[in-house]
Amino acid sequence: MALAYAVSRAVGSKKCYALTVDHGFRPESSREAKDVSRLMRHLGITHEIRRLDWDSTGGSKDKIASLPPVQRLEEIARERRYAEIADVCHKHGIGAVLTGHHAGDQAETFLLRLLRQSGVYGMAGMALQTPLTAAAPMEWPNTTTPAVIVRPLLQFKKDALYDICKTQGIRWHEDASNKDARFRRNQLRQVINARSRDPKSPFNVDSLLRMCDIMQGHREYISQEVGRHLAGSAKFDTSSGTVELVATDDGKRGLPLWAANAAVRERVLAEVVSWVNCKGHPPELAHLQQFSRALDSYYRQPSVAGAVSAAGVTVIPPSSRHGWLFCRQAPRPGEIEPHEGLTLGSSV
Repeated sequence: MALAYAVSRAVGSKKCYALTVDHGFRPESSREAKDVSRLMRHLGITHEIRRLDWDSTGGSKDKIASLPPVQRLEEIARERRYAEIADVCHKHGIGAVLTGHHAGDQAETFLLRLLRQSGVYGMAGMALQTPLTAAAPMEWPNTTTPAVIVRPLLQFKKDALYDICKTQGIRWHEDASNKDARFRRNQLRQVINARSRDPKSPFNVDSLLRMCDIMQGHREYISQEVGRHLAGSAKFDTSSGTVELVATDDGKRGLPLWAANAAVRERVLAEVVSWVNCKGHPPELAHLQQFSRALDSYYRQPSVAGAVSAAGVTVIPPSSRHGWLFCRQAPRPGEIEPHEGLTLGSSV
C-alpha cells in the first residue's frame, strides 16, 4: 500500500494499474483482495483481482493446476503469479511492473541463496530492474516491448513503509502465511527480525545489504565478460534449439577463454543451459558444476569423455565437426505420454 500511495502521488493515479493475485491458499484471502480493491479506488487507482484456482484432490481438472506439495508451493505459486502479471501487462500495454520488495526481502533472499550455495549471481540478490520475461517466459508480439520488473523499495526497511501508511492514514493487510514456519524464507525472516537491531549480528539487515551491493558489483563485471564471450564463442541455432560453444581458441590446446575463469564459466553455462531448456528459472548450481567437471575431464583426458545430461540438457563433447554442443535432453520413457495406436519405439 505504501508503494501504491507513493507512485500514485509521483506520476498520478490515472497512470497506475494495480493487480492483486489471490493465491487462494487462505480462507480470508478473497476478502482481503476485495478490501485492497476498495483501498485502491480510494487512491484513484484502477485495480484488478486475479484468483488462482487449484485442484486439491491431487489430479488436475481441465486447466486447473494441481495443488503442489509444500516443498514446491512457493515456487509454483510464484510461477503462476508472474504468468498472471505478464498476461495483464500484455493485455493492457503495461511496460513496467513495480513490486513492493523491500530491504528485508532482499536480506532474506541473500540468506536463502547462501544456504543453497548459490554463486555470485544468486547472492547479489534481486536486481533493481529485470525483464518480466525472466520471471514469466512468454511470446510477446514483435511490435510490443516486453515489460520490466522494477523494485524501487529495495533500500527501504519495512518500518519506513509502515510509517508512510500510518502518517497518510492508509490501511494495509498482513499476510498471515508469512508466519508459517514450514517455509524456509519465513524461518529466516523470523531470525532476521529477532536479531537485526544488533549491529554486530550476522543477521543485521544493513550488513546483509552491504554484502548484496558488493556481490552486485561482481555480477555486473561478470555479466559484461559473459556477454563478450557469448558473442564471440557461441552459436545459437534457433531452428534446432542447440548451442555450440568453441572448444579451443584459434586451435590452441587447453581451456577456451570462456571457460578459463570459474565464475565466468559458470554464468556462460547458465545462459546456454537456460536458452536450451527454455525453463523459467536458472539451472541449479549442482547441475552447472556437473557440466563444469565434464569440461575439466575432457581437457585432461579427451579419449574417455562422454556426453553429460542435467537440467533437461545434454552436453556432447567436441569432435572434428563441432565444439561443445548443447541440446535438449531426450525424454525418459516414463515422461512420454502414450498415444492411442502407438507404442514406444514404433515408427510413424
